[in-house]
Amino acid sequence: MSKPSKPYRRYTARGGSGGDGDGGDGLDELRRLTEEARAGAAKATRPHAPPREAHPTRRRPAAADQRPPRSRDDRVRERALVRAGRPWWSLRGLGPWAIARRVAAVAVAALCVWLVIGLLVLRSAVGESNDRIQRGVPQLLADQRGGMLSTPTNILMVGSDARPGETRSRADTIMIMRLDPDSGRIKYLSIPRDFRVYSGPRLGHIKITESFYHGGQRGIIRAVRRLTGLPIHHLMVINFRGFPRLVDDLGGVTVYNPTALTDCPYPGGRTVSFPQGNIDLNGERALMYARVRKGSCVSDFARAARQQAVLSALQKKVLSPLSLWNAPWNGAKVVRTLTTDMGTNDLVKLGWLQMRLKHDKADRIILAGTDQMIGGVDYVIGNPDENLRQIQQFVGPG
Repeated sequence: MSKPSKPYRRYTARGGSGGDGDGGDGLDELRRLTEEARAGAAKATRPHAPPREAHPTRRRPAAADQRPPRSRDDRVRERALVRAGRPWWSLRGLGPWAIARRVAAVAVAALCVWLVIGLLVLRSAVGESNDRIQRGVPQLLADQRGGMLSTPTNILMVGSDARPGETRSRADTIMIMRLDPDSGRIKYLSIPRDFRVYSGPRLGHIKITESFYHGGQRGIIRAVRRLTGLPIHHLMVINFRGFPRLVDDLGGVTVYNPTALTDCPYPGGRTVSFPQGNIDLNGERALMYARVRKGSCVSDFARAARQQAVLSALQKKVLSPLSLWNAPWNGAKVVRTLTTDMGTNDLVKLGWLQMRLKHDKADRIILAGTDQMIGGVDYVIGNPDENLRQIQQFVGPG
């Protein structure tokens, strides 16, 4: 049977094999020629671009066009103009010394703000404390020539056990603190509260603690001056009602207890005990440690020594380097528990001297005496010769 003929002629591309070949090579050649023709037409219609000039900043200027060298002031002004549009806190474009100066300026500004706010808080507390000074007290205080930073200062410190609603109270603590810049030392002279003193023709001989009850702030100043012969430059009355909270706000205190105290009677029908050695005290326990005096546990002299230890520990806590950043606020807390004639400047000087002067246990003196009952009342009777020697030691340079 013969092969039927096709109704059309097979196109054979140029360069193809013809006949029954598939003509693949001819089609590839045709596509190439078509693409070349299109590319040539596009190139002919594209507008002619001028030759690209070299970038002006890359062109090396001729020797005549070179600028003169810039001075240091010109460079500083240019950098200032560059930084002018940036925020003041931005450190971009600054050198190491400029960054250090910027950080130092911010630190100084923050310190100034801290000092101003702290002094305002302290000044407010001092104003409240000064308002509680009784009339006539400033006239009984000795004038201090030369200032606290250059001459010795005697500050009478009285601990009051006033209860809520009471207008009068006895002195629970009587102590003179002497700040002596000449010798570089701080000394304490404690007077037992039962010390027998002459109070005048109206009351006669009484316990020195009662002079605060009968005569108030003026009465205790007169009694201490008459007993010791020392001038009193300033007065501080500590309210024991606010003492526990003050100690708690400062994080407690640590004192050394030389003798263990066991089951000592305490007001309210309680007993308290304290082990020998270093002991950590919160506010309530610190007040108990400073005030316990009943029974056979302790005497007035041991009690005065404990009060000096608690006061010294409290001062160290307020002025410690770790709490120095909070010193104005801690100082305000202390001042709110006080009644004092001292102004803000004097209290700042007092804090400075507390940090700079030497604290030594040998400088804690307790006015000596013997227990004696007179007319059914227990007194501490002083030894004039021994007391004079102690007072001379207190005011002396050694």
